Amino acid sequence: MQLSTTPYIDGKQIRDNKGLVFAQSVRGFAAGQGFFDSFRAMGGKRSVGHEELIDQVRQEALGELQQAARAVGANAIVGITIDVDPVSLREAPMVLAKASGTAVVI
Repeated sequence: MQLSTTPYIDGKQIRDNKGLVFAQSVRGFAAGQGFFDSFRAMGGKRSVGHEELIDQVRQEALGELQQAARAVGANAIVGITIDVDPVSLREAPMVLAKASGTAVVI
């Protein structure tokens, strides 16, 4: 599946617009992960656990976006946006990734 953050794909003509597609992924930190990463951050070091979690939810949302596009008969998605936000559910820190785009046939 072709993916693009622009409204087109270089060298390809969009033959059919299948409409908007959306996806999301929410994940929490493993027990103690946020605790130890907070100490690393205070020491000026990168929070590797947080970075890995953000990458994981981003990839999951993108994978679900591709599934949604396939479900409507598309073979490409243009205009993709992915947002990653912190979420707090009952005092449990989590990360939410939201993805959207336009499913098309090229």
